[in-house]
Amino acid sequence: MTDSTAVNPAPGSEPRSPRLENVRRVMLATVPNRYNRYHNVHYPPLGLLYLASYVRAAGFEVKVVDAAAQGMDYDALGRAVEGAAPDVLGLTCTTHTRLELAETTAALRERLPDLPLVVGGPHVTFCPQETLRRTAADVVVMGEGEHKLLRLVRGEAWSEIAGIAYRRNGDVVVNDGAAAPCDLDRLPPPSRDLVDMRRYPGYRSLGRRSTQVLSNRGCPFGCAYCSATFFWGKRTRSLAAERVVDEIESIVRDYGITGIYFYDDAFTTDRRKARAVCELLIARNLGVVWGTSTRVDLVDREMLGLMARAGCRQLDFGLETLNPNVCAKIGTKATCEQAAEVIEAAWQAGIRLLTLYLIIGLPGDDPAGLRETFARCLSTRATLLSTQILRIYPGTEVERMARRQGLLPADFGWYDRHHQGMVNFPTVPIYDEQPRATLLRQYSFLSKYLRLSSALRQRVPGLGVRLLSRVEPAVFRALTALRPEFRGGARAGVGSRATAEGEP
Repeated sequence: MTDSTAVNPAPGSEPRSPRLENVRRVMLATVPNRYNRYHNVHYPPLGLLYLASYVRAAGFEVKVVDAAAQGMDYDALGRAVEGAAPDVLGLTCTTHTRLELAETTAALRERLPDLPLVVGGPHVTFCPQETLRRTAADVVVMGEGEHKLLRLVRGEAWSEIAGIAYRRNGDVVVNDGAAAPCDLDRLPPPSRDLVDMRRYPGYRSLGRRSTQVLSNRGCPFGCAYCSATFFWGKRTRSLAAERVVDEIESIVRDYGITGIYFYDDAFTTDRRKARAVCELLIARNLGVVWGTSTRVDLVDREMLGLMARAGCRQLDFGLETLNPNVCAKIGTKATCEQAAEVIEAAWQAGIRLLTLYLIIGLPGDDPAGLRETFARCLSTRATLLSTQILRIYPGTEVERMARRQGLLPADFGWYDRHHQGMVNFPTVPIYDEQPRATLLRQYSFLSKYLRLSSALRQRVPGLGVRLLSRVEPAVFRALTALRPEFRGGARAGVGSRATAEGEP
């Protein structure tokens, strides 16, 4: 269900000049959070803080407003922008906040008609034309933003900047061509002093206040459901280990924060960097504990032992599925044997919070295959299993599959007022290759079951988890054998539109 008139389209006025002029003051902001109540505000907006540092180092005055974390509405953000009187405003957007972006730019354009609006982030990167046609933004920055934003505020002609889009003579101009990727060691650390770090508690899994640190950019794997490879690039670029640990040391010193989460797509993609970071954390003895995400095929017993000695207490693995037919479609290769071996090695190293993330409704999956994936994952010593129905994001192979199969309406637009996703992410479309009702029943059962299972696994000693991992698969198979949403196989696409509840 869509409403193409729900979001105000951009006004027809053209920019006065295809460049920014006389910029001295720059403001960067997140948009207010209205629709996705679970949108993450636990951590500071690291991307904006990197942009702020880079522009600040070039001599510009910079302010950052985290409207989402501060609970601002559009009027409050407008007043903050008016009070700061910036020469240009940069806004960041994810797919979860794209509707808020459209409404924010419309409200700001009405209030401050002459203020240049630049937008960036992982959503607008993959639909720049639609963003400019459906919002009041003047410029879209695609992909990595530091170099492009600096060139914009320095007044360079828009036509000369690769990787941006803008309006000209009633049309949208997209400057293709690969902009040079940033040398991460030449970027100043993110300007955390520009936000109130007391607003961000982090998540409680590490048992203390925590914050995020980035040690690399880029992902070589190109999974079908994820846009990271296309946003950052296929080559992993790493910060020097000394830079990473220096940043952690400054966080401990300046903010008293001793919990760190490495916010990389996979911390151990660059194993040399990961080892060096661990060795420096051990040598400096900063008293931090930390967690990160990685893949089961990117760690081994030796690496896990080193990570544990360096303070690692949490590892999150995006396993997604164990169905080999589905793995071939989405670009993953992990096996249950790999996962079990790695999790056992992590236990032996002393890492106790071990999460497996699994997805419901992947292309080519079926109820029987899904049931077996979860049963086999329960046979590992993972302490937490988590699941979510597959969602569609722009720039992914899943989006292209959904459009080819008609799982998105032919006239679907990313700025239509779509509210038929999951309860916790209502504005993001579900990939419902199988009947929507089946997916929702699977999710309802699994989310409740996994909460109970994970709570138990985190409360019993190591031998108790080992016992659970031997008993629980049979219990799970027995329970799901009685439920119709886990029986039989569903031919992909057959009947999915006719039986879906609340089509997008």
